Amino acid sequence: MLKPALQCILWTLALAALPAAAQYPQRPIRLVVPYAPGGGTDNIARLLAEKLGTRLGQPVIVDNKGGANGTIGADAVAKSQPDGYSLLLAGLGPLAVNQSLFQKMPYEPVKAFAPIAKVSSAALVLVTGPELSNEGLKDLVASAKSKPGQINMANAGEGSPQHICAGLFARSAGIALNHIPYKGAAPAITDLLGGSVQALCDNVGTVRPFIQSGKVKALAVSTRQRAEALPNVPTFEEQGFAGIDFSLWFMLVAPAGTPADVVSRLNTEVNAVLKQPDMVQRLRESGSEPTGGSVASATQFLAHENQSWPELVRAIGLRKQ
Repeated sequence: MLKPALQCILWTLALAALPAAAQYPQRPIRLVVPYAPGGGTDNIARLLAEKLGTRLGQPVIVDNKGGANGTIGADAVAKSQPDGYSLLLAGLGPLAVNQSLFQKMPYEPVKAFAPIAKVSSAALVLVTGPELSNEGLKDLVASAKSKPGQINMANAGEGSPQHICAGLFARSAGIALNHIPYKGAAPAITDLLGGSVQALCDNVGTVRPFIQSGKVKALAVSTRQRAEALPNVPTFEEQGFAGIDFSLWFMLVAPAGTPADVVSRLNTEVNAVLKQPDMVQRLRESGSEPTGGSVASATQFLAHENQSWPELVRAIGLRKQ
């Protein structure tokens, strides 16, 4: 019979010989959201964390680290140990657009992260607050032309998806808007309801409750096809404003260097979660469409987005900071 000390050594050696994914996870996983609580990314992260934690057998804890259009939280993950215990759920800003917005970036998205899976995508919707509740899209454009720069358009920060959507609209309509940055979507919506700002482009799921209650008015969605969650709201293109086909996307990534089998395990579990009927329903209720797919497709998508956005950022006049 083996002595206890020798048994312990043999078990340790046997465990070390297993692939990383066979041992993973052995403790809670941190899922960083690089924005304030209450926005679209945060809502999706919390849905994903709940389901993923159940499948992995360890808690997935959402950690909000906002600032610099998502750069601060993303950088924290990029510099974390590449062991699968620090993950990032993010989208356009920290994973693609910020490269074109900031003079100095602490990381390069394609090099700094190992894509796991594209989780979902969502249309944005242009809404107006109580002050403009009787106006349609063309009325808003007419008001903006008669009062250049006097319509306050809220966004979740310089270069945020909300800002980009508003910039695309302003370029297509030939108008000047006064862009007001906030530290996230939730405070922007609060001021929209209070009348401090008159309009906002935001995730369909985030503002849909306020649309349904009549507190804000939906004027247009940002994609070529109408959003499933708002079938009665026309697109910008339907109303004569060409060149606006823009959606949010959300991707789960790990720090570069995370073992490939851990990334593959996470990809498998994310895809399984995205096929669960209640998860599909909850995502659609939040205004998002589940995506999923392979690690390779996520990697190709991230590379393509990083190549595409610099020219568009310049075209809509976003300033480097």
